Parts: sequence; C-alpha cells; structure tokens
Amino acid sequence: MRKFIAVSTQKDKKSIWIGHFGVSPIYSIFDENGSLIEQRENPYAGGGKHHDDPDLIVNFLSDVKTFIAKNMGQKSRERLINKLGIESVLVDEKDIYKAINYYIEAKKNIDVFEECWEKYEEWFDKNKAVYESELEMLKEVTPKNKKGIEIGVGSGRFAYPLGIKDGVEPSKEMAKVAKERGINAVYGYAEKLPIKDEEYDFALIAVTICFVNDAVKALKEINRILKPNGEIIVAIVDKESKIGKEYLNKKEKGKFYKNVTFFSTQEIEEMLQQTGFEIKTVRQTLFGDSIKTINEKQPSKEGFGEGGFVAVVGVKNG
Repeated sequence: MRKFIAVSTQKDKKSIWIGHFGVSPIYSIFDENGSLIEQRENPYAGGGKHHDDPDLIVNFLSDVKTFIAKNMGQKSRERLINKLGIESVLVDEKDIYKAINYYIEAKKNIDVFEECWEKYEEWFDKNKAVYESELEMLKEVTPKNKKGIEIGVGSGRFAYPLGIKDGVEPSKEMAKVAKERGINAVYGYAEKLPIKDEEYDFALIAVTICFVNDAVKALKEINRILKPNGEIIVAIVDKESKIGKEYLNKKEKGKFYKNVTFFSTQEIEEMLQQTGFEIKTVRQTLFGDSIKTINEKQPSKEGFGEGGFVAVVGVKNG
C-alpha cells in the first residue's frame, strides 16, 4: 500500500538533491505526519546520469505515494501523475525537513478542496449575483487576445468564461472539473510552478493567494513565468472591507477558511512591488455589509476601500 512521502536527498542525507528526482542518491522516506521513517539509497543513481524512466523509481519506492523534488523532467512528471497515480511536488527548499513541512502545511488547504469540491461548486450557483459581479470585474481587467494562465485554477469557474485556457492546480478533484470545462489544468503548487520562464503574457490568481503557503514566493514565481511587461491580476477578498470581515468570522467556523491568510489590498500592493511588479490599476466590487444581501449583479469601480472583492493589476518591471 502506498502511504509514504519520498524526498530527493543529497548524500549528506539532509539537503535536497538539485538534479532530477530519478537519480537522487538518497530518498528520505517520511510518513504523512512528517516523521522520518528511513533513508534509502537509490540503486539507479550510479554516475548521476538521468535514466528518464519513472517506472524504475515507482517500483523501487513501492510504498510511496508522493515524490518531492527540486527538479523533475516534465514528461516524467506527467507520466507519474497521469499514468502511474503518483503525486509529484516541486519545491524550492534546500533542506529536506523544510521541504516536508512545506508540503504538509500546503496539503491542509488542498485536502479541504479534495473532500469538499462539490460544495465549492454549489457556492457559485447559490451566490450567482456575487459570482457574476466578481466575474464581470475580472473581465474588465483581463487582457484580450493574450496568452494567459490562472494559478490555482480550481474548477475553472473564472478561467473558462475569461477565455484562459491554461491553469495550475494542486487539487486533483478540482482539476478534473476544470479539465471537463476544457482547461489544460496541470498539477502544481504556486510556490514552484512547473512552467518555463517568460511563457505567458498574463497570469490570474483569483481568491487563491490566501490559500498558498508562501505568498511572496508565489508572486516571484508568477513574475518568472511572465514575459517582459506581462501582467498579473491578483483578486482577493479584502480583509479590511465589511465583507472581508464577514469572511474572517467564517475562518473560525468553516472548513474552507480555517487555514487561510487573508490580505488587505495594501498588503497585496506591497508584495507585488517587492516581487518586481509596478501597480497598474485597482478595481473593486461587492459593495455592502454581507454577500447575503447581494441579489443582483453589481458594477465595479476604480480603487479600493468600499468593495469586498478587489483586483490589483501589476505589470512586470522590465
């Protein structure tokens, strides 16, 4: 039975291996709670040459369900996830213990969506006017006829109507729904995107940044995958708004928001500037004390401070 987590490890038995997962000298085996079980020598690591055969490692690590690495070939990774059912996670850590802790913390939010994806879908139908207001505002700030991607694409509720064809999503159940909507949803985490440098004209991260483990690192990754002068759209529930405070109250009660970190618009602007973006525009919608009172689609307007849902648009410097 596959139940353990394997982290690619250097010969010192404490550092992440910087080469491909398949030729790691050591595999550190952890349980689901992050406790080290053992460290196994890789019989296929001789000479450090990449053999490009994930089946060998899958068979060798027959009790492992998750591979964690700094680097992994894209084709190998796709085969692991789609054909062999092995979760493959890329991390940007140097220490194996930091890597496993990052994964366990990140999984807390992902597991909620794995279990409750149907409730997530139902929310959009129950709160149609709220959803339409959010979507209309995002249409106003999303570049037209440009190559875009949504980070944390979820079930594709935003990407599909916005014409975004690509997405990254760590929840397998959510990604399935996105794929049914025609989105090319690849498995991955925001802090280490499985995407080439300067690949996209724009990136959307809508109501997702509050769920990531390291928001600054995620924004740096998005900067990396954007072309020069590419745009990022960060959409949030502003914690300083009346509706944002309503969501903060839900944090104590509901499953979805238990482990999230809500941000203010000013905090998002500061993080964008810190990670190589210049603020282009800010728009807001969802005006009122509660989403429960919103029964008709609302317009958006420039700025922030009144609306509960805010989109901050940044342009990549240089």
